[in-house]
Amino acid sequence: MAEFLLVADQVSPVVDGELPVCAAALALALSVSKHRLTILSSATPAQASRLPGMARRLRTITTRVGGADQEFSLYEGRSAVSQCALYVLGAHSDNRGRRSTLLASAATSLVRDQICWPDAVVGWGETSALALACAPSAHAALVVPDGRWDQPLSSDERAELDPDNPAVAVSNGVLVALGAIEADAVILPCPSAAEAFLRATELNCRASDQPVTSMRFGCDELPHDPAADPALAATFSPESLSGKQECRKALVRRASLAVGPRTLLLATGPLDPARGGREILEALSRLGHADVAVVFPAGGDRALVDQANVLAIRSPGKMTVFPELGLEAERQILAAADAVLLADASDLTGRPASLALRYGALPLAPDSGASGDYLVDCDVASQTGCGLLYAPADPWGGVGAIQRAAALRANVELWQPLLGSLMRAAPRWSATAASLEAVCLTPRAA
Repeated sequence: MAEFLLVADQVSPVVDGELPVCAAALALALSVSKHRLTILSSATPAQASRLPGMARRLRTITTRVGGADQEFSLYEGRSAVSQCALYVLGAHSDNRGRRSTLLASAATSLVRDQICWPDAVVGWGETSALALACAPSAHAALVVPDGRWDQPLSSDERAELDPDNPAVAVSNGVLVALGAIEADAVILPCPSAAEAFLRATELNCRASDQPVTSMRFGCDELPHDPAADPALAATFSPESLSGKQECRKALVRRASLAVGPRTLLLATGPLDPARGGREILEALSRLGHADVAVVFPAGGDRALVDQANVLAIRSPGKMTVFPELGLEAERQILAAADAVLLADASDLTGRPASLALRYGALPLAPDSGASGDYLVDCDVASQTGCGLLYAPADPWGGVGAIQRAAALRANVELWQPLLGSLMRAAPRWSATAASLEAVCLTPRAA
């Protein structure tokens, strides 16, 4: 059993959001693998004190920020998500340099006081960069969870960093570069992100032989479990798929759609310009008379949702904007859908496609980024594959993918076996944790 220290300034339940949930899910998977795990995060003192089960330690954290020594409270308890030891520094700032310095001071204090003695320090996100050096004897890994990094620090942000740290000057104010210098390995969410990292000129300051690897993140954290989700009309699993049909019927009734037994019920990704919302609408406007019913999510860009409503008015019973917002509604749509149309050609996490697989919905996605890396195009002859890929930025490519999906849905002999294989293809956090163990617990080369 090894001991891990996970440093993340955004982790659930301290902060809500997709990446904070992923950080907590990874922590849970590592702890389930019998490793001891400590999580370090930060929040405002008011926010930290409101977290259930958290208590303020009598001993404060002293750090030098802005040219002066300052003391901050440290709260301790257990994470409600992962049940791991959770420490939250009662300090937060919009200044990225300050946040990184604060997290590093807190991590150093945990190690110095022997609250944890990690075999591996895992930094989740760029602000964990300085904390990677808190335990020199431990293996350090930097995770770039969304596959992207921010612009260099401003002069005010750089002023918060330790000027005596040689890595600060070499990194030219790029926090991910600073983290790469401090880390033994860098982890990105897909091969495309790893390739972009290796090509980035602003990251040339790292060691040329430093391992840079990709790991597919899981998607099976709660509440994303169709076998036990109380928000669904019925539960289902790869071994018992009848509940998916019940979910389909329930959504069709609520959305007032005209759906036959072989109609493809198609959900779409968010109608957000940054995530391919315009491309989704353009493809669906060219769909014609295919046996397809479409459910648009209610959230997203207001102008694009208005366009979706116009399409729905023109195609009564065939297209609708789902009337409800929220995470429960998103899961209900996924559980009912036969397929999900995605159009974000720059997605580097693969999470939208992974969640579709988790609920037995066939992802239709651009052949680029994480989708191009991880999805295998369905082949009818060999009965293999877990998605339908199309050329990025090509609305007719999206139309072709929908038509292929409709043909698959119309063939019951092909469709039923495909559902179970889609759900089994969804990535799991246990596999992510195993990959991280292999990176962090491999002895260093002499």
